[in-house]
Amino acid sequence: MGFERKHHRIHSPKDQLLSMAAHQSFHSSPFEWIICDDPIRHTRIFVIQGPDSLTSWWRVLFFHPTKFEGKLDVFVHRGMYEAAKVIYEKVIPHVVDFLQTHGEQARFQFTGHSLGGSIAVLVSLMLLIRNVVRCSMVEPVVTFGSPFVLCGGRKLLDELKLDDAQIYNVIMHRDIVPRGFSCNIPGFHISVLKLFKRSLHSHTCLNENKFMYSPLGNLLILQPNAKSSPGHPLLPPGTAFYALDTTGYKDTSNAAINGFLNSPHPLQTLFDPKAYGDDGTVSLNHDSSSYLKAINGVLRLHITATIVPKLREKKSLL
Repeated sequence: MGFERKHHRIHSPKDQLLSMAAHQSFHSSPFEWIICDDPIRHTRIFVIQGPDSLTSWWRVLFFHPTKFEGKLDVFVHRGMYEAAKVIYEKVIPHVVDFLQTHGEQARFQFTGHSLGGSIAVLVSLMLLIRNVVRCSMVEPVVTFGSPFVLCGGRKLLDELKLDDAQIYNVIMHRDIVPRGFSCNIPGFHISVLKLFKRSLHSHTCLNENKFMYSPLGNLLILQPNAKSSPGHPLLPPGTAFYALDTTGYKDTSNAAINGFLNSPHPLQTLFDPKAYGDDGTVSLNHDSSSYLKAINGVLRLHITATIVPKLREKKSLL
């Protein structure tokens, strides 16, 4: 497996960090990323790291919508789009190089945690819209704890002849970050937002659904053991990995997604004094190490449930 690590950080004195971030926000990327090659599947995997500094999180403040790739009815979080365009320019040589080496067998996959996952979704779509690769060459994107950043994304997938299976969103049961732009926004807060951003007056998702950006792709809910974090009120207790069944009516599926993203509501979490700090609930439910720990917990349960009975059966036969 090939391995390459790219560093794109903004360095500045502490007292100038905010002003430097604002000035350079749309001209560089503070996100780190790596490339891993799977020679057996002829697949190049791009992994985009989530934010690890104030500079990275600065982009969240540029949340107002802008057109995505010139599409009239598809809007995107501006800060994430600008970051995605920077990352796109960095990865495109590695995409072209892999295409030249593997030809029709070449496959590409994008993944990432937190804002890195949101960028992974955008970059993969940009490759398709710009006709750099065919849809069959792009494996499903997998995000971990990533906010949704598109309004009208469903139309875009339809245009590309893709379905929800193109994107898998793994969300910790109480992670506030994936809920941030897709929870219901109270009317008063909407009015305040529109006072500061005129572009929000005509924002479809906000006017029709009372959230900034709509969920896109399949939703996978990760619940760790109760010692790590209290169970979710809509889920049975215990460690588990849930997939939302979208085979029924669309309205029912949307209602289920909306119910999950609003329970608990991000504002409810933020009002809790225990939410803050390295050991606060926000960090514990969003940190990449928490996702890894929870996934390992699910895998251990699966191994215990499937492997151990088989070993006992073999032992009894002896």
